[in-house]
Amino acid sequence: MLTLYSFPTPNGRKASILLEELGLTYAVHRVDLAAGENKRPDFLAISPITKIPALVEVLPGGRVRRLFGSGAILLHFAERTGRLLPEDEDERAEAMSWFMLGVSDLGPTAIDMQRFAARAPDRIPHAIDLYKGELMRCYSALEDRLGAAEHLGGTTYSIADIACFPFIAAAAVAGGGLLDRFPHLKRWHDAMAERPAVRRGMAVPDMAVPDTAAPG
Repeated sequence: MLTLYSFPTPNGRKASILLEELGLTYAVHRVDLAAGENKRPDFLAISPITKIPALVEVLPGGRVRRLFGSGAILLHFAERTGRLLPEDEDERAEAMSWFMLGVSDLGPTAIDMQRFAARAPDRIPHAIDLYKGELMRCYSALEDRLGAAEHLGGTTYSIADIACFPFIAAAAVAGGGLLDRFPHLKRWHDAMAERPAVRRGMAVPDMAVPDTAAPG
């Protein structure tokens, strides 16, 4: 039995896209970050740094396994199922590089940009310019890659694509004409957005019930 703890953020949507792509059965609970539910002791037992997504799996015999963080969830289930990773060794290496870009560069930079540009009580131009420049560096790298390959790993759709898509989708609807400036990124974004599992996975955190049950 799998239980996903999530919230409607790009990181939260990564995990549900993965589970939908794999066709796994799971329950989902909405963790209200604004209300501080992610800091409750029961949730801290799953995600020690208070972040979503997190996942609990009850294994045969009642043993419980936890995973916290979108990267850990994506990589664990891709390796476990043997899906969403290229079989070719060179493509797999390429996919892993772009997967890590999504987890450690694109995602955190987008979050920090939003934090300083929209949520900070005082505008700090240096911070805004810094994160905007870093985001443009990520977008330009993605544009170049997707001009040369159908998917980020190459010919195979993989967790690299899943790790990056929700943040590109969020930027696309935030205004500024991002996809108009990056045609290859737009081609990839539009193809991703048409995948049925991606559509379902993007919607899951919005439909999740409040996290009123204790994890486990």
